[in-house]
Formats: sequence, structure tokens, C-alpha cells
Amino acid sequence: MNEERPEEYLEALHTLTEGGKPAKTTEIASLMGVAPASVTEMLQKLAEEEYIDYRPYYGASLTKKGLNIARKVKRRHRLLERFLVDFLEMGEDSAHKEACRLEHVISDDVERRFCSLMKHPQQCPDGNPIARASCCIKKETFL
Repeated sequence: MNEERPEEYLEALHTLTEGGKPAKTTEIASLMGVAPASVTEMLQKLAEEEYIDYRPYYGASLTKKGLNIARKVKRRHRLLERFLVDFLEMGEDSAHKEACRLEHVISDDVERRFCSLMKHPQQCPDGNPIARASCCIKKETFL
């Protein structure tokens, strides 16, 4: 399965389920700009791969496996937006669109290097928090 589209669904589910309630198919379709039938098809695939818990007519929520991926994608997106705005001087709208494309293809190593280069930013240009990762934790030195 192409990784970009499933990751977009996991990211959307993360956003929609932050309040603790399952996301409805129509909510996901509206957020992503796709048909409800397409959402149902993808939710079934994501449930088969254990990224989500999905019950028709009730909704979908992320499993721990899906939540980890959604958080990673969201962190990468926000880091990329920060980089594109601050270092390449892109406008916020253009940076958002570009980050949507790039968030799926950068490696863990590149993510850490972006974060370190930018001195571990705490917010994206929109003011949303950038999740901390192991590269952001200052190593204590013992003498």
C-alpha cells in the first residue's frame, strides 16, 4: 500500500479524535475532501493492518500503532513548515502545501537533523506545538 495516503488518514484521525470520541466517516470525508465511500474503503484497510479500531456506523479511532505513526507524521509536517518558512522564506500557505508532500518521504535521520539545525523549535508557523523527540532532550553529562 502506498504510504502517503494511509498516513494522511491516520493524521486526519488524530486530529478528529483528540477529544476522545471516534471519528465518523462523514467527518473524515469532509476534512480530507474525499467521498465517504473512499473513506470507508481506507478505514477497512487500516483496520485490517491494525492501525485503527473501526466499527461501521460508530466510527474509527487510532490504535497505539496508528497513533505512533500519526504523531510522527504531524511532527514532521510541523518541523518542515518551520524549516520552509524560516530557512527558505516561503509563505505559510505554500509551506503548508509543501510540508504535506514532504512529510511522507523524509527519514528519521533527516527529521532529527532538521530539528537540530533549527535548534529544536517548539512551534510551527501556525503556533501549533511541535512534539518533542529524543533529539530534543539535552544529554546530561556526568563528571
